[in-house]
Amino acid sequence: MRHTSKDFEDELDLLKETLLLMGGMIESMLKETEDALITNNAVTAAQVIERDSQLDQMEKRVDEQALQILALRQPAAADLRFVMASTKICTDLERMGDIIVNICERITELSRLKPIKPYEDLPRMMTLTSRMITQSIDAFLKLSLESVDLVLKSDDEIDDYYRKILGELTVLMKNDPANVDAGLKLTFIAKYLERMADHATNVAEQVVFMVKGLDIRHSGNPTPTP
Repeated sequence: MRHTSKDFEDELDLLKETLLLMGGMIESMLKETEDALITNNAVTAAQVIERDSQLDQMEKRVDEQALQILALRQPAAADLRFVMASTKICTDLERMGDIIVNICERITELSRLKPIKPYEDLPRMMTLTSRMITQSIDAFLKLSLESVDLVLKSDDEIDDYYRKILGELTVLMKNDPANVDAGLKLTFIAKYLERMADHATNVAEQVVFMVKGLDIRHSGNPTPTP
């Protein structure tokens, strides 16, 4: 939908662009985080942590842009839903950045410890989480309910990974107390990834709100498409 005011249209486009930039940075940071985990590289982890301040600045920019639109344009209907959803999506993206920082802090600590097992399911869980984030951003970009469905269906798979990883690490820690320190840090990373997947799900649910005006949070409805 195009607007009679080009300035209004440009402001909406700029808000969307800033959110997409945030999403792209999250994807990039998570990919670097996965590399840091696999290679046990504290230097890469530290570099990722340094990038979080850029996300914080983008969050402020989104808030300012949204407030300006609400104050000056008084949007209605679909435009109002877009602005409201954008502020919530921004919050989820910023929190994803904070979680990535937490993961990188644990990776830094793990780099000083002896590995307790080869990393297999954890990188897979991270890859799936990254895919969910990409799909949620794609859903926002294209207002695609099909992409929303993919995100919502992947959340159960993330939960399965978390339970499996937690079970394996619990056994390793019980069998050898020397594994407890590293085991707990790996458990934290798995939990952080589960939380990131929840935030990706939140983004997808906001797309449903934008497209259909429906709030499907806590509804237990995995398929928003007609």
